[in-house]
Amino acid sequence: MPGFEPSVRTDVGSLERVLVHEPGEELTSVVDPDAWGWRGLPRRKRAAKEHARLVEALESNGVTVHELGEVDPDHAESLFVRDVGFAIEGGFVVGKMHGEIRRGEGMRLSARAVELDVPIYHTVHGHGRFEVGNVVWLDEETVAVGRSMTTNAEGIRQVRSVLDTYGVELIEVPIFGSTESTGQTHLALVFGMVAPDLALLYPQAVPTEFRNLLEDRGVETVDVPRREQRNMSTSSVVVDPGHVLLPGACPETRRALRDRGIEVTEIDIREIRKARGGLKGLVLPLERSADPGA
Repeated sequence: MPGFEPSVRTDVGSLERVLVHEPGEELTSVVDPDAWGWRGLPRRKRAAKEHARLVEALESNGVTVHELGEVDPDHAESLFVRDVGFAIEGGFVVGKMHGEIRRGEGMRLSARAVELDVPIYHTVHGHGRFEVGNVVWLDEETVAVGRSMTTNAEGIRQVRSVLDTYGVELIEVPIFGSTESTGQTHLALVFGMVAPDLALLYPQAVPTEFRNLLEDRGVETVDVPRREQRNMSTSSVVVDPGHVLLPGACPETRRALRDRGIEVTEIDIREIRKARGGLKGLVLPLERSADPGA
């Protein structure tokens, strides 16, 4: 089929191939945003336009974009395709979603993997819960995984056993305020690497021990302010070393990155953000070049 092998062991190398899902009619299945934990009802056409601008930004930087395709009409959060699985060394690991509203998304991703002729190495099962919004690569041999209501000990145990095969260390990071009301349910919503030695961080959400670990590794952190955290400023996407896609309405974060020599392209996702997801969640990397700092 497409003639590629997934290969991802970093969040900061050149992005070469991704999977996305354009928000469609499934968004209209939500009539009570409070029941879904949303901040309002995203208008489908506006959300689709925002998503199209993201795809345009990816393609203009040489990224090959694949579509997930048709989804269940009740899977209104399918646009956050990265939450569902991740690629490593030629195949997929498919997680298991925490909430009933997202159950079944793993099956759709698995079906798309078959269409792309990509093997599935593991699917989280049983009592395990594992949402990939909790996965952030620190370097090619280390991944941080947020422990929250969406990712439990059994899910982490299963994924750790897979990563052990590839010599990847998994570091658990408890996320403070991980409740239904705060929405701090994914590590990528409070922490993200933007260069081998630079990260965006909402410090109130992670333990001091994690900040110390980053410092010991020589990683500088840019602390994002609370008002920009609400706009998911840490949930950014590196397209090339030194070039980051950043959610709109995050001026302090934008300035901090540019002051450090990083090119910033802002992507307005104000409609999509009503569904309480970030920019990073919209992009599932399939191929990324090696960490430039490795």
